[in-house]
Amino acid sequence: MPIIHSDYRAPWLFRNGHLQTLSLRLFRHRPSERPEPDHFSTDDGDELELFWYRPGQSDTLVIFSHGLESHAKDGPLLSFAHTVSGWGCHTLNWSMRSCGKRLNHTRWFYLGHDYQDLKALVNHYSQHYRRIYLVSVSLGGTITANYLGKDSSEVNPVVKGAFLLSPPLELDSFHAAMTKPLNNWLYQRHFVRSLLDKFERKAAYIDFGNEVDMDWVRDCKSVDQIEDRLFAPMHGFESSKHYRQHACSLSHLKNITVPTYVLTAEDDPFIDNNQLPVKLAKESTNFYLELARHGGHTGFVKRKSDHHHWYERRFQWFMERTAVA
Repeated sequence: MPIIHSDYRAPWLFRNGHLQTLSLRLFRHRPSERPEPDHFSTDDGDELELFWYRPGQSDTLVIFSHGLESHAKDGPLLSFAHTVSGWGCHTLNWSMRSCGKRLNHTRWFYLGHDYQDLKALVNHYSQHYRRIYLVSVSLGGTITANYLGKDSSEVNPVVKGAFLLSPPLELDSFHAAMTKPLNNWLYQRHFVRSLLDKFERKAAYIDFGNEVDMDWVRDCKSVDQIEDRLFAPMHGFESSKHYRQHACSLSHLKNITVPTYVLTAEDDPFIDNNQLPVKLAKESTNFYLELARHGGHTGFVKRKSDHHHWYERRFQWFMERTAVA
């Protein structure tokens, strides 16, 4: 324990991992209530895009971190935040570097190993709240797990829990899954186009220097190639594999002292179930693992009779379970 028996039941039309995953774009819309825009200035002169829901006074903040090639105003994540704000919490969605409506000022992109911006947000807003919860999806979960586990003594004590939805805790298998023909056609092509578009836009005002071969980057056909030819040399790694080894959060989970909940699905097209931390969850008192039969990658489509999405209900249960005075 705590292995959580999942009683999530997918609608019969969505008992397929790809349909669950794609449902995020097909059926989930932004809430009608617009969030409050804001920004956060980093110590190195960059700027992060923020969006708030702040209904009245609250001593609890929930920070939402998005996934690969997403952003703070991503419809499903913003809807999740809006739901949580209805429980009396303040919520904050943030765009990682190069993911906002406007590109960031510096040359840096976001990567799975780099949790410094999340850490800076937590430390800054810890001055205004008694408790902070972290909710992260996909690659945001990798970043959050690294923040909590790589140097657990540095985690702000105001952080009371983390909820990770479909996190790729081991990135080699995540990338291997992305190269499968159907995954490449459905997902990876989109990621590559989006990343290369950002690279071209940044190249108009950023000098990448001799460490990046511009033409070689433009010829990339996969996320792995982009990491190998652009991100790795920019961020001091020998190769994409070297970066992924450094960004892998699986080996650091045992160091996490904050209650942490991982929700994932057997039919997730990107996650290798053999890499899930089952043994850790069985032996831990504060690491929760729920493996649902269906749900895809961050999907978990609700039934017509359900008021909230499954992950919203599970996060609410987790907050109540870990509530502190």
